[in-house]
Amino acid sequence: MTLYAKRLIIGFGSETGNARSLAERLYHDPEFAPFEPSIASLSDFGSLLLDPDDRLVIVSSSFGDGEPPANAEGFLEAIRRLPDPQSLQYAIFGIGDVAYPTFCGFTKSLDAALKEMGASPFINRVDADTDYIGFFETWRNVLASVLHGDSEAGKSLDLQVRSYGENNAFAASIIERQKLNGGAPYAWHFRFDISDSGINYRAGDNLYLVPENDPDLLSRLAEWFGERDDVRPFATKELRIIGKSFLRQLARSADSEALKELLKIGNKKALDDYLYGRDLLDILQDFVAQGSLLAAQVADLLPTIQPRAYSIASDGNPAYIDLCVREVSYDLGGRTRRGVATGFLNRTVGAVPIFVRPNPRFHLPTTVDHPLIMVGTGTGIGPFMGLLEQAGRCARSAHTCLVFGDRRRSSDFLYEERIRRWEKTNVLGRVITAFSRDSAEPYYVQHALMENADHVWQMLDHGAHVYVCGNKTNLDRSIDSALRDIATSVGGLSADKADQFLQDMIQGQRLHKELY
Repeated sequence: MTLYAKRLIIGFGSETGNARSLAERLYHDPEFAPFEPSIASLSDFGSLLLDPDDRLVIVSSSFGDGEPPANAEGFLEAIRRLPDPQSLQYAIFGIGDVAYPTFCGFTKSLDAALKEMGASPFINRVDADTDYIGFFETWRNVLASVLHGDSEAGKSLDLQVRSYGENNAFAASIIERQKLNGGAPYAWHFRFDISDSGINYRAGDNLYLVPENDPDLLSRLAEWFGERDDVRPFATKELRIIGKSFLRQLARSADSEALKELLKIGNKKALDDYLYGRDLLDILQDFVAQGSLLAAQVADLLPTIQPRAYSIASDGNPAYIDLCVREVSYDLGGRTRRGVATGFLNRTVGAVPIFVRPNPRFHLPTTVDHPLIMVGTGTGIGPFMGLLEQAGRCARSAHTCLVFGDRRRSSDFLYEERIRRWEKTNVLGRVITAFSRDSAEPYYVQHALMENADHVWQMLDHGAHVYVCGNKTNLDRSIDSALRDIATSVGGLSADKADQFLQDMIQGQRLHKELY
């Protein structure tokens, strides 16, 4: 096979060191040794002399909102000084953060500028997000194939994460809606079609849903303002998460002494208790004289409806994303209230606006030899469906234990069939359950951990990573306390050393929490 290049010139633009590290991996890779690789920051290319048989590889991040890293400034000017830029052949691996509006802005603009000069990419540009390792491995293999003579390999590569966000969410259709338990409040499994979206995600990441307000609530608000058919002022406004800033402005505009009194610092608990479960219509009915304010006046004080975040319950499938969601439904003040997002999901028949954000702190460890303890309650089981799916695919050798808690085994063992299948195939080494209402005394996941303390400590002593997902009030301190108690009762540590053991787990990123 004819070699495609004489020399491999590697340039990096790096602000935090990630791009430089990837560039150095290429430089030290034995497969690229025949191409006499050289490496330098992009800003050091001022005296660059390139032969037409050379291939330039650029690995760079974008700093801030699409700006070049400090050590990449001046690179384009250096390229423009080349005697024959049209002969330049290059490949770009870009790293960005989809949370920024100008995702991979620098490497995209760099690619466009090089093409404008007449230079040619020999591999299609890569736009990777913060979870870039999988993309890099694929790209590195394509780079090796091209340099060893397969000139077509780079032209078919498509590794470009598309940047979606609150203002440009992807419209995903719901292709599966399944009730998971036998009694209210119901847990639901949703599957969203993301085919052709370019969304890249992995188990542990978060999906953000941009919901639409309840049509019934919008109609009631329009009627309260005497504008029965006009729901537009509040259609895109936040009607359920009511902040103090809005309440203060409303109290002034409506001259409501009662609301002003409730907003005093000494009445914080009373305010919190009042707001719990209530919406904008309740506040208007309780504190504002009907007819004293216009709908537009009030709507202008409200923020835009907030996206709702959920832990993804699948692992990186390019065709779909799964969620496990608890339905919110209750009666208050003569009205049935439904969660903004869950109500939207259960009534919609059209597209659902979504976007994804990486959540590295809840990813599996990079090596497969760490035992895993997963503790989830209710729909907190969701992300573990994705993590276990990933664990099954990568043929983990280490032990995995799932601790799951809910109300009753007969009606609330979410995903039981899938969990039992993973047990049979040894993806799960042990399943421990805690159904709080199946015994005379409440029995929760922290009690199940203590009851299985010997097994849990053995895993912890072998470097287990612990993942916890569920309600923050119920799990945060109780799980920490259970781990400390296990360290003292089974591990033989003193109270001080047990505290240090827990802190070491946190500092060593072995204790992962996704609490809400």
